[in-house]
Amino acid sequence: MRPVVRSVTYFAPLVEDPSELEKVLVRAATLLEEAEKALESRGYSVFSKRVSLPQNELSLSRVLELVDKTGAVNRGVLVSVGSQHIRRADLEDVAHVLLNGLYTSLLFDYEWPLDASKTASTIIHRVSEADPSAGTRLAIGFHERPLETPYFPDSTSSGAEGVGLSFLYPDYLRSLVESGASVRQAFDKLGEEVDSVVHLVRSVTGLRVVVDYSLSPWKENSVVRLMETVGYYVRKPGFHFGVMTLNAEIRRIATSSGLASGFNEVMLPYAEDDSLVQLGSRGALTAYDLLSYTTVCVAGPDMVVVPWSIDDLEMFILDAYSVSLVKARPAALRAIPVTREPTETVNLGKFGRVPVIPYYPWK
Repeated sequence: MRPVVRSVTYFAPLVEDPSELEKVLVRAATLLEEAEKALESRGYSVFSKRVSLPQNELSLSRVLELVDKTGAVNRGVLVSVGSQHIRRADLEDVAHVLLNGLYTSLLFDYEWPLDASKTASTIIHRVSEADPSAGTRLAIGFHERPLETPYFPDSTSSGAEGVGLSFLYPDYLRSLVESGASVRQAFDKLGEEVDSVVHLVRSVTGLRVVVDYSLSPWKENSVVRLMETVGYYVRKPGFHFGVMTLNAEIRRIATSSGLASGFNEVMLPYAEDDSLVQLGSRGALTAYDLLSYTTVCVAGPDMVVVPWSIDDLEMFILDAYSVSLVKARPAALRAIPVTREPTETVNLGKFGRVPVIPYYPWK
């Protein structure tokens, strides 16, 4: 068994001329296809191909036109237009690119948190009202500078051409642990696999390669199931400690590699982990349960599907900001507010039907 290559992401160089950006996008699609073929020939499955753009002076609408012209999305490539500062962003442009299939994040304003949380909640509701699945393509970034990571939506190229890799590996670690390996030994094996992939991608593309070692789920390939295998259960005593333990291993291999970029922590995106979704369907999980895990991992308040309320989401964003400020590490939030009651479901496209969870326990 091998870990899945969750994403191969092309970090685009900074260009000033729109015609140059068009050429960059065409080059990106070609390089990503070459990397995918090389990896598949070595027995690795590639989950997604992506392009992350740097911050530039072009309007988001113009960037969308160029992406459409190159047909990158039709070639199966996900595209992030990079982070926008929440006070300077044209929010109608933000909504426009999201509703047309692209990704972006809004950098939270640390000087004006009350205004920023209100603005963030308003635009999230605006986008989710038009199309709940579009809400999955918008993050609120709690970090003062853009973050170069293969994890979308909170991804912005530094402007230096390169490739970013992320991996889907809960089941890979779980199989090693069930076969008798310690958690540390399992992570050492993961590190060897990542090194092999990095070497191959570097040789195929000729570009610098960085890795976000974050442990993230996708549906049945569940972080929660892995945690249970090593003895820690969500919403029970000890789960925070278990997450912290895995984070220590992630940081150990990430630091020793010299390749780390991005978040590099355990991720618990609600709608992407079947075990969390099952708890949500039974009314046994709240958004504040997940927020509490942000104290020890990067993405507790991620992909949370919550009841419609601009005021409640505004306050929730402030709480997430507060946790990230104390923790002093980059964090992000994705919330999809819908006009449904807890345990009722909403269709989120590739994420399937996902049950709503309340902000806090209700009676």
